[in-house]
Amino acid sequence: MTSQGRSADRCARNGSFPKTDAHGMAATALYERACETIESDKQQLFSLNHEIWSHPELGLEEHHAHNILTRYLKERGFSVEENFIKGTGFRATYSPQIQSLESEVKGKFTHICILCEYDALPELGHASGHNLIAESAVAVGSALKSVLELNGNEAKITILGTPDQEGNGCKVEAISQGLFQDVDIAMMVQPYKVNIAKPTMLTIMRLKLRYIGKAAHACAQPWEGRNALDAAVLCYNNISALRQQLKSSMRIHGIISKGGIKPNIIPEETEMRFYLRARDHQDMIILQQKANAAFVAAAKATGCELQWEFSETPYSNLCSNDRLAMLYQKHAERLGMEFVTDPVELSLPVGSTDMGNVSHVVPSILPTFSIIPKESGNHSVANHSAEFTQIAGTELAHECVLSASKAMAMAAIDVITSPEILKEVKEEFQERVQSNAAAVTTWH
Repeated sequence: MTSQGRSADRCARNGSFPKTDAHGMAATALYERACETIESDKQQLFSLNHEIWSHPELGLEEHHAHNILTRYLKERGFSVEENFIKGTGFRATYSPQIQSLESEVKGKFTHICILCEYDALPELGHASGHNLIAESAVAVGSALKSVLELNGNEAKITILGTPDQEGNGCKVEAISQGLFQDVDIAMMVQPYKVNIAKPTMLTIMRLKLRYIGKAAHACAQPWEGRNALDAAVLCYNNISALRQQLKSSMRIHGIISKGGIKPNIIPEETEMRFYLRARDHQDMIILQQKANAAFVAAAKATGCELQWEFSETPYSNLCSNDRLAMLYQKHAERLGMEFVTDPVELSLPVGSTDMGNVSHVVPSILPTFSIIPKESGNHSVANHSAEFTQIAGTELAHECVLSASKAMAMAAIDVITSPEILKEVKEEFQERVQSNAAAVTTWH
């Protein structure tokens, strides 16, 4: 067992949780119940996590992961709706006595939604550790179910399996379907190289460009052609020059995904893919205008036509709920997790996620937790690398996700058992939404 795992186990057993009362039962007992449930399931959880890690599936193809996750939750007493979103999504719910209540009473339940991801990356496999996110979701859900069985709180737990996070982000579709309308808080964790309660996640716009020129024999009559590859190369160079004048929170990265057919044929069509990222939607408008100028200039210089195709599901920036993040970090630190304090490192973007869209419609958190061995001293291993894929399948990563899951479960218990905390969480969320004119979830 790792030192982090030993710290988590020791803390859960020695009663070092705060002695506050929660609906007639000490919060300590509820925390311990949640931690004990996760500990008792740790071998089954590792098997589930490793099975997903060993069989990586791309977005909307996660049939194996869908099947083993839904089977696991059914076996633990959840009501499971399979093939719920885009074929490989699911929804698992649990609430004590909810079936016997009138619909108007159901709305009084505190509704906790735990988001679950399980898609992989092309060639790299689980280089974002979605196998660990899946493990955490079912671990937290099972822990909260055991607490509700013990204490009978009026609450509802939903584990929402959302496919294709690396692609078109089915959380965006879940929002459009109204699946978060009765949710009080949404929670998820993200494996990373360090522990951060409120990571910086950027707005992202993904697009495909096509430059259409005219084919010609590159030797006999090159003057008859319009070179679409020249347009693509100029476009790439324009963007490279533009990067020097961008804000530190802005990112543009792209590839030439189609560059021509044969060297002796002037390329008639080329294709490029770009990701544009910015701090928020307002900065994205500025970045898009700058990038558009670079794209169009390349077309004009080469006499080519430019065609655009935008992703239907751009991701919003993550707006972490301060109160929820504080609760999570408090419990995680009691379990031995050490958090980043350097403001420069805290400001560095972790990436982009459709959980950002969720955070604009319901109070949410998406803390990162480290799976990098401390003794290695190598904190440079980041997501979307072959090294990260290997670490995500280790027992160390499993021990780390157990600690993060316990902290997440205890933060949810605080919300379930304290109307005052829930009120604070919602008030902060409303203030942020009202003050943020760019808080939108679908846009172009």
